[in-house]
Amino acid sequence: MLKVKELEKNVWELTLEGVLTKSDIRTMERDLTPIIQGEGPFGLIVRADGLKDLTADAIAEDAKFEFAMMSQWTKISRMAIVSDLQALAALLKWVDPILPMIDMRSFATSQVAAAESFVSDLPAPHGASQGNGISLLSDGKDGVLAYEIDGRISAEDVNELLAPLEAQMKGDEKINLLVRIRHYDGMDLSILTRGSLWGTKMTAIKHVRRYAVVGAPKWMAAMATTVAAMLPVEMRMFDSSQDDAAWEWVRAD
Repeated sequence: MLKVKELEKNVWELTLEGVLTKSDIRTMERDLTPIIQGEGPFGLIVRADGLKDLTADAIAEDAKFEFAMMSQWTKISRMAIVSDLQALAALLKWVDPILPMIDMRSFATSQVAAAESFVSDLPAPHGASQGNGISLLSDGKDGVLAYEIDGRISAEDVNELLAPLEAQMKGDEKINLLVRIRHYDGMDLSILTRGSLWGTKMTAIKHVRRYAVVGAPKWMAAMATTVAAMLPVEMRMFDSSQDDAAWEWVRAD
């Protein structure tokens, strides 16, 4: 059996009991889809203390659902798994690096109150972001193209970002990039479907020599470091207190 219940605004409880079947997963799809497609951030507590097993078709249906909703999972800020099963705690540790933007923790069945408190402690709603999105710090004329991210990134922000970036890519000279992150509050998911953005980013790689990222949250820094290892770009992560050092590095010959 599977049940979805709202505990409070933007905080939901998913209860798993007995042996889950394909029908149960479809119930989850029906109930969770409109929730996740709403305005986040969300907290999700999974009560698996009564879970016995999953059928093979339930596992397949769940994988299909989670893959289809991949772009929406970033709206979940915190997720707690309540279970005494060591296998679930181990699975959570394996999944955590794959979805680093979600703060995931496991709790014993005796810690339900702590789990509920954890998932209820959410950041400000996206609509309440007070930042400016993306601001241009340096237009690249001195060899350094720099931006600051503060708040939620909109499609309009990306349009403003692409103009100076595309201008720098018309020549053969390499440029250095610096991105300072004061506060990241997510992005408009429609950005992910824009072919022009991905095309510009792939072309830009050929023109970038050094790329400094200042003040990235841990999950973002970990992801950027992994991606950087596969790119022909020299990238470094700097703490927010190392802003001067980052500028010195991208300006160095």
